[in-house]
Amino acid sequence: KVPRTRPLPPKAVASAVPESAPPPASAVVVADSPSVPELPAATAPSEPPPASAIDVPVYATRLRPPGTWRYQLTRGIASGDAQLSWLPTEQQRYEMRLEGLIAGVTVLDWVSSGAIDSAGIAPDRFVIRRRGKDSQAANFQRDAGKITFSGPTHELPLIAGVQDRLTWMLQLPAVIEAAPPRFGAGASVVLMVIGARGGADVWTFNVIGAEQIGEIAALKLVREARKPRDVQVEVWLDPARGHIPLRALLTQPEGGAPLELNLLTGSTGP
Repeated sequence: KVPRTRPLPPKAVASAVPESAPPPASAVVVADSPSVPELPAATAPSEPPPASAIDVPVYATRLRPPGTWRYQLTRGIASGDAQLSWLPTEQQRYEMRLEGLIAGVTVLDWVSSGAIDSAGIAPDRFVIRRRGKDSQAANFQRDAGKITFSGPTHELPLIAGVQDRLTWMLQLPAVIEAAPPRFGAGASVVLMVIGARGGADVWTFNVIGAEQIGEIAALKLVREARKPRDVQVEVWLDPARGHIPLRALLTQPEGGAPLELNLLTGSTGP
């Protein structure tokens, strides 16, 4: 269990944990692309490229049954708790939520809902609820083949396998769980990830290999920041429990304290 830091008073939490901080077998496997173009993370082009111009693989997936997992949430000297819930249904629908509190103040409230299709998790709507501010949302309009946003007026093409800033946390494990021998050290998983504020980016997770987390030989993957506005993501997955994230470390662009999630003992879920 990770030692806790002393909780901050509510007024200090707002500055310690910005509300805009990012957090996360049914398809035919397509070979990974050796070179995948990236779109800016915070801003999108005025004329988005057609879906065919974005070369992102479609993977086989093995998604988890329903579950709820509790994490210690840390950013800088601020520490609290977070809960990740995953609720798939027999109708091939799902709802997923990540809620985080520090000193009794909600600092994370992300909700994703949608379908489960041949490419795994297929979001319809991703919402970031912000205390005292309007919510921000990305809308995946599958019939129209486009992604729109509650604030920005631009649109992005909707491609197979696209994820949001929350669903990648379970889509990544589902890809690896479907074919564990394929994802040894040196392999990679490529996901298109959409933010609620209009950003889109291709996240390439490189498999580093086994790394000990307590008594667990976790599988570590890293998404390196390659541009000034990229978020660097390090994630450790538990092979014994369907590759659920044991730990996630997200380093914000242009400095700032990393956002860290550590799975607590007593969390439920297969």
